[in-house]
Amino acid sequence: MTGITLNPEQQQAVTHSGSPLLVIAGPGSGKTRVIIERVMHLIKLGIKSSEILCLTFSEKAAEEMRQRLEKLTDITEMEISTFHSFAKEVLEDNVLDSGIGMSSGVIKRSSQLVWGLKHIDDFKLEYLEIGNNSVEIIESIIDGISTFKDELISPEELQKYIRTKLEKNISDEERSFLLKLSDLCKVYFKYQEFQRSKAVIDFDDMVIQTIGLFKKKPNVLSKYQKKFKHVLVDEFQDNNFAQLELVKLIAKEGNVTVVGDDDQSIYRFQGAYLTNFKDFQSHFPKTTIIVLNRNYRSPQNIVSLASQLLEGLPERQQKKLRSEYEEGDKITVAQCANESAEVEFVVKTIKELVGKKIKRRDGTDNPLTYRDFVILSRRKSEGKKFAKSLKAHGIPTNFIGESNIFSSPVIRDMMAFLRIANKPTTAGIEIFRLMKNHGISEMNIARINYAAMKKARNDPTDIDFVFETLKNCDSLDITQKDEANEIAQQIQKIIDLESKSTISEMVYQIMISVSDLYKRLIQSDTPENRRNQLVLKEFYNISIEYESLNPQGELDDFIKYLSLMGQFDIELKEGVGVDDSIPVTTIHQSKGQEFPVVFIVDVATNKLPLRYQAKKFYVPNELSKGVIRTEDEKELYVQEERRLLYVAMTRAQNLLYITYARRYGQNVRETKPSKFLEDVKFDKNPLINVIEYQGQNGEALLEEEKKIERIKQDLQTKAVRSLNQMHLKSAIQRIVELAKVKHFEENGTIQNFKPEDILKIDNNDANLDAELQGKKVPIISKDELRLSASKIKTYLDCPLKFKFAHILQVPTPPKPYFDLGSAVHAVAEHLTKLQLEGTPSTEELAFEILAREWNSNGFQNETQENQSKEKAKEMIKTYLKWVKENPNSPVAVEQRFTVEIGGVPFNGFIDRVEKTSDGKFEVIDFKTGGVYENSNSIREDPQMNIYALGVEKMYGEQPQKTSLFYLKHDKIIENPIERQQVEKVRQSIDEKVKSILNEEFEATPRYQTCRMCDFWSICDQKEVDE
Repeated sequence: MTGITLNPEQQQAVTHSGSPLLVIAGPGSGKTRVIIERVMHLIKLGIKSSEILCLTFSEKAAEEMRQRLEKLTDITEMEISTFHSFAKEVLEDNVLDSGIGMSSGVIKRSSQLVWGLKHIDDFKLEYLEIGNNSVEIIESIIDGISTFKDELISPEELQKYIRTKLEKNISDEERSFLLKLSDLCKVYFKYQEFQRSKAVIDFDDMVIQTIGLFKKKPNVLSKYQKKFKHVLVDEFQDNNFAQLELVKLIAKEGNVTVVGDDDQSIYRFQGAYLTNFKDFQSHFPKTTIIVLNRNYRSPQNIVSLASQLLEGLPERQQKKLRSEYEEGDKITVAQCANESAEVEFVVKTIKELVGKKIKRRDGTDNPLTYRDFVILSRRKSEGKKFAKSLKAHGIPTNFIGESNIFSSPVIRDMMAFLRIANKPTTAGIEIFRLMKNHGISEMNIARINYAAMKKARNDPTDIDFVFETLKNCDSLDITQKDEANEIAQQIQKIIDLESKSTISEMVYQIMISVSDLYKRLIQSDTPENRRNQLVLKEFYNISIEYESLNPQGELDDFIKYLSLMGQFDIELKEGVGVDDSIPVTTIHQSKGQEFPVVFIVDVATNKLPLRYQAKKFYVPNELSKGVIRTEDEKELYVQEERRLLYVAMTRAQNLLYITYARRYGQNVRETKPSKFLEDVKFDKNPLINVIEYQGQNGEALLEEEKKIERIKQDLQTKAVRSLNQMHLKSAIQRIVELAKVKHFEENGTIQNFKPEDILKIDNNDANLDAELQGKKVPIISKDELRLSASKIKTYLDCPLKFKFAHILQVPTPPKPYFDLGSAVHAVAEHLTKLQLEGTPSTEELAFEILAREWNSNGFQNETQENQSKEKAKEMIKTYLKWVKENPNSPVAVEQRFTVEIGGVPFNGFIDRVEKTSDGKFEVIDFKTGGVYENSNSIREDPQMNIYALGVEKMYGEQPQKTSLFYLKHDKIIENPIERQQVEKVRQSIDEKVKSILNEEFEATPRYQTCRMCDFWSICDQKEVDE
């Protein structure tokens, strides 16, 4: 145990034994603490960390669990992962048994939707009326297929059910539904054919195929049942039926703990299994239920009102929550005259509260800062007006959640570049966007376009002559000729790229090298820039996924693919930031978070709950494999919306505000408050303080704020771009204009604005003191920093390169040799595992594994790929020859380890750990590239010495040697381990860790290194000459 004081219910949950355990954990009840303490208790009882499986709903939850546990124990061999990650690992580790091809990776929902829309005519749909609504139809079909997969229903089962039912005497309504379901079934079959042809699986398949593997291969299932002595599942209410089935299979003996709260089940639309608590108890009849009902987050008033909201809900796990704190302030419900007044109320209240002291949960009374607030809405679109108004008032804001990346300006810029590359002679509109973005004045743009139009009049083709005119702009009567010439040169670079690059290479080069899009974003750490970095990375990932599905695809096809994708709401998942800004986000996105002050906005009729829309496809009760709820779909939907408001309310630590507008937009009729507010009798409830807010300037104020914000953002973008391109005169002009905007905001007029005032610069105002004194806001958290041998080698190579790669996480271009190396390593890994099980390695078996692991993405042509494949086969032959002659016995393959250096965890995997005939350990690390170490340099190599520390931690003694095996050249470089040398290298690494934590990222430019660096184009400190 860790010495943390637990309440009686928590203590009971931590120490329980003898039966399956279901922990019902109310909001703020210390759920994560209980899970961590239970893991520690199991270890204390003698269960090894490698025998514990922890499964979570999200990667964020898994990472939080890892971070908290690694402070208490060695979790190197503990499996802490999401269901999807665990299932994927099982399939990869048992590729010969599963027969599942994943060489092209995992297909995302966005690509599923594009595939469906592209092939809609091939499906021969008979009963679904498409009309002009093909996007919605395809979306409902793809989501419907996912719904059936969640319940482990195959297309064959679905088809049999439909045929059987249609032969019976059924109502016209049911017949109509079944016929439409038969159309979905056609697509379901086609989709599976598509997956097989492309060697891809989706996220649903990971769990489904793992369940299938376990059922078809009892020996594989038995291996995992024996391996894991205990299974823990977090956020159990978010699991779907298939995930629960996976838990049932692994935890056959009932050695399982699940933790969740049915009151916080808000993901039914994503397949969450609403009756999983009842199903769990039915499958494990000896289940012990422990309820954690003490709330350590919110005051009693909030806890009581939230509980009132859920009173009377059917089939709840009953719990009576109570707060461990005082009653607290009443909940404020603000009835605002209109939408503008609602926004004004929220902004005004925040401005009044910022800086006021508040009693915090850690016992302090520090003043409220912006990060202590959150604005929660049912949909992201409803939060936009609040974010805009906050920004207009100079309040730092982080507008986060789910959004369509194709609406982002940086993606529109990328699309413009791609269309120019595809058809430069007819890309006048896209070139206009480039000129505008580069700060070319409207007068100059008009003159360029006019000159182009004059040429086009006399030409019979569809050429618009904009690019040609831009290239010859020196002859035009325009200013900014230098800037115009730069744009023309940039366009020519893009055109040149198109003829010699793969799709993903081209996207990468435009994003990183040809344009300043990515470079501009990493120069200033703001919430908006961080989000745009994520957006660009996602766009780059889309290009990589496109190549995996369409290896021979051309740029024109890719643009059409993106156009189809842009018709759907492709979502980008973002997390709540840590900077001092106010998050404006959705309720779904806030789950698991807590804030001193919470605003829940637009709690009105048809906004929360949203108006119910029936699903086109659902699993009929007769086909359902889980425990069935008897309520109709609409009632279940409203119940989930009610729980959604409950989750939002229970995010509040101190103050809770609920707002709505009596009128939205141009509506003439008055909007009623949400039925959920009516249900708790909000106007008479003693826990609630109802206020009327009329607002001051209404719609006009909101529109004025929007207009000013648009002008300001446009000028800011142009100023930054001019600075990046060293067009200093243009930059100064934009800065002066921004000063005028600020003057107008503060004074309501532009009178008395003096441009010369902004140019009177006092050097003392250029405040570098904080940075010079080392007081700047850190971008690295020691608690979150994770290093490895390869990362520290990158830092030794160039600290700035380390920052780009591992702190800012700038994307790197696709490289074919990575695929070759990954495939060869995978073959060696699988063969070693089979060797450990007593199966001999043969060339036939090795090449079979290679074929399954090979990834064709990233190769420029078939010749290049075939040559790489032959190289891989030669390396595998070298490996097989070595295995045959090697007298040592393998102990472990891909041995995961964690060692701590400088107070920071170093994680890694050792390719192969062996034992000699006299019981000594040796390490082999396979390399597929050229030989770059020798017997002298290997002694100083961080990787070899960190491996030695890893082996010592795992097996109690350092290896007698670590070796690099260069398969390409059949050459082994040995490194006899000396404890004194290992300690010397460890101390050296310790110093580098301190430098990283101090954010010492000065570049160490050397021409030969710089010219091969992935970050050449965005680095201002590179060495450009030999």
